[in-house]
Amino acid sequence: MADDILQDQTQTTTDTTQQPTVPSTEQSPVETPPAQPTIEEPSITPPETPTVETPQPTETKTETPSPTETAPPVSQPVLDIPALHFPFAGNFPVTFSFGQQSDNEEIKKKFQGWGIVGHNGLDFGLSVGNEVFACDDGKVIQSGDNGDFGTSIIIQHSWGQSVYGHLQETKVKEGEEIQINKVIGLSGSSGAAFGEHLHFAIKPNNPDLNNSYLGFIDPAPYLSLSSQKEEPKQETTETPPVQTPPIEEQKPPEETKPPEPSINIEPEKPAEPPQQPETPQIPQVNDEEIQKQVDEKFKIELDSRRQKANEARSQKKEDHLTKIFDLVRDKKVVTNEDVRDFLHVSQSTATNYLTEMANRGMLKKEGERGGAKYSI
Repeated sequence: MADDILQDQTQTTTDTTQQPTVPSTEQSPVETPPAQPTIEEPSITPPETPTVETPQPTETKTETPSPTETAPPVSQPVLDIPALHFPFAGNFPVTFSFGQQSDNEEIKKKFQGWGIVGHNGLDFGLSVGNEVFACDDGKVIQSGDNGDFGTSIIIQHSWGQSVYGHLQETKVKEGEEIQINKVIGLSGSSGAAFGEHLHFAIKPNNPDLNNSYLGFIDPAPYLSLSSQKEEPKQETTETPPVQTPPIEEQKPPEETKPPEPSINIEPEKPAEPPQQPETPQIPQVNDEEIQKQVDEKFKIELDSRRQKANEARSQKKEDHLTKIFDLVRDKKVVTNEDVRDFLHVSQSTATNYLTEMANRGMLKKEGERGGAKYSI
């Protein structure tokens, strides 16, 4: 019985040392620090081991190991993430932070469809055509069309995954090994993007899928290194050594007598003070007029971006409807889950696509809700 108790105590001590990040409030009240010295006492003072036996506390400890075994390792994968490089070169502000809520009803619906309570990444204000870099060495596991993320790239690293969404184009292929400071794509506004920007997100290995962000975590604490485009190496050519002519012996110059100083009889004229240049008069500018021009220019630019985003979304939607029609023609009958897995979109987006196709008369719907089936 004593050997079993010591073995359970050793196992429990090992488990707790492997998970230092589990909060103390979730552990059993029996697992207190004084229980550790009792494990080492039998090897130091064997005669006193019979008096140290405390069967009741150790039995209750072995009966309730579930908190330490079932507690999700939320913070352990985070500690394994190294310092990461910014996914761009230069300075670009964060336009939408991690966990941030939105007043836009369309964005709220997107969050509900994806199953998240807030923004699960960082949006940086990159305009269209800026170079995008990998935050760390890794392997490309996705490159191209990715549903609401638009044209995106996903890289698998030793510590987890990084996502680069709403790109204009990609410059890498799936399966390609990527090093830091290599350009992987150009920023844009593809997919479900409200304006041009770069969506950057990270997910650690063994993620907590119940953290209300699909396992993604805030990248901000780990972004500390800058990125720079890798310059091509230039081949160096050896240049022949330059032969210098022999130096001739120089003779010391002959001594010359200094010239006698000349006596100036005329009185010195006072120096005229330097004329200061006239300062140009700066015309007075009306601050209200400037602000008005800025507001008008900003409104025109915002309307243009919204129009481009709407056109891109409409075109993307029509492309998806065409793909769904081809899928139904091949499989004869499809469900909501088939479209969701085929296009890599959310459940609600797949439902909206199929409903619109049924309303247009492109598909026939049989059944309701989860059991609905669609055919031509």
